[in-house]
Amino acid sequence: MDDMVSIWHGAMQVFVVGFPPLLQSLLFWVFAALVVHVCQQLVEHTAYSVDPSSRRISASHASLCIGSIVWALDVVGLFLYNELSHHVLELVPALSGLVIMVVSARLTIPTLSTGASKRRIALASLWLAVGTLAGHFTITSSHVQSFGQINLLATVLSLGIATGISCYCAIRHRAAKLSVLTPRYRAQNWADKLLCGGAILVLHWLLVNTFPMHQGNHDAASDGAALLVVMLVFAMAVAMEHLSNLRSDAGRQQLLRRGLSMMRTSALAHNAHSDIQQSLIADHLDRLLHPDNLALHFQPIIHTQRSGVQLEALLRLTDTTLGRINPETFLLVCELQGKTAEVDRMIVCNALDHLCSWRAQGLDALAISVNVAPVTLMHESFAPWLGLQLAQRGLPPRTLKLEMTEHAVIALGPQMVAAISALSALGVAVLMDDFGAGYSSLGMLAELPIAGIKCDRLFVRQLPQDRRRQKLLRHISALARDLGLSVVVEGVETPEELRALAAAGLHHIQGYLFSRPIAAPDVPTWHRTQLQPQRAALQALLHTPGSGRGSDTSFVPTQPSMHWASGA
Repeated sequence: MDDMVSIWHGAMQVFVVGFPPLLQSLLFWVFAALVVHVCQQLVEHTAYSVDPSSRRISASHASLCIGSIVWALDVVGLFLYNELSHHVLELVPALSGLVIMVVSARLTIPTLSTGASKRRIALASLWLAVGTLAGHFTITSSHVQSFGQINLLATVLSLGIATGISCYCAIRHRAAKLSVLTPRYRAQNWADKLLCGGAILVLHWLLVNTFPMHQGNHDAASDGAALLVVMLVFAMAVAMEHLSNLRSDAGRQQLLRRGLSMMRTSALAHNAHSDIQQSLIADHLDRLLHPDNLALHFQPIIHTQRSGVQLEALLRLTDTTLGRINPETFLLVCELQGKTAEVDRMIVCNALDHLCSWRAQGLDALAISVNVAPVTLMHESFAPWLGLQLAQRGLPPRTLKLEMTEHAVIALGPQMVAAISALSALGVAVLMDDFGAGYSSLGMLAELPIAGIKCDRLFVRQLPQDRRRQKLLRHISALARDLGLSVVVEGVETPEELRALAAAGLHHIQGYLFSRPIAAPDVPTWHRTQLQPQRAALQALLHTPGSGRGSDTSFVPTQPSMHWASGA
């Protein structure tokens, strides 16, 4: 027992600077908790940015702010201790410490705010801790009696606590983002910030005890207080200004994402919750962009008067961390991250692999369609690449159709025409998806060498009761026939809609009335056992009069599916 007491007293003797008085400690604790709160707000903005440019700009602004206010907090802390009351705060070391803290924050904040790997977060936290300690020692270099005498215990504890604070805040921030998707994670609260504030108080006391301090000049005139006030006001002004700018930038980014989603004819909600989801997907995008993660379901496209069937590939994503991911949200993030062409090629390869497997099982008559973005379609290497993929798998080009959403009209020009022409020469037909839901005009149908159009499901809503929609569809059907274009109508869900389409001369349909999307491994079984019975049931609906939905409940698609209609 006496030995332990002796060891304790020996250990405490190395802490020359005593712990600050209670009142000053409480004030510093509260101030530190507020600093953690402001830093967290800055990190959140950086984390919720999706596109790389916004992330870089946000990280730069946030780093400047965080480095400045952490520096100010460190300088304020020096005035807590009676042993340091006669020391003069010199300008050059103080500003040098500011630079070190800002640079260390700039190098680590991007990882701490958006990192998905705990290992990377821990390493970034360690580097931030090293930078913080280096900045502190630079600020107090004029106070140190000798750098040759180091308190190893204080150094190790300081490094551990600084790393722990940074790592804890980053992991709690990561959990707060994930809490919008699953209740397994807890959102941040003031208890976390108060805990970090208390740890910062202990950290600062350990830091001033790392090296022995000289006594200072009791008679020297000190401008330390004035310098403190000036620099503190400057640091807080910079932080508040940049925080205001970042909030304005958040509105700009939201408008950008809203505009892109509208161009994709998306029905996604635009709110803070969706923004967080998008940022989470962006954080994990490198891991998600793998062919094994891009699962495909296939929804049949049927002609009510002819044999054969076509299947549209629909993207389905489920992640162990993020759970079920909306394909539209995922594709929007890919677009913001500049990964659209990469993910499109992955999806095309996946779809072709499935088609090759089905043909090996005797399903030679199957054809598939895959959605691609205009940026993918117009790339000069896409057509040659696609021809190579088809040749390697021994697939006829006619077995593949590509669909581009109607918002591609914005990219209409010689490049688009040339790209579609190159694919047509290859033997791959290009269809316009979501026709009527975007910005196109009928005149563009004559400009683009497309093979057909897919009418958006908005056309069939209230179709049996809406004579204007019925007339519109009849005119679209007649125009398509004159132009030699095929017409597919999406979203057909009721017998009444089916009969109204047949009356308008439209017989290519896709929707839950015939079949829900089918998981790729289940397609051969469905083709052998369900296709013909479902086709017969569909024919029966066409020739069975009925005024209500309940009169035709005998036909129910048997294939389970997720209720997402987003194409790959």
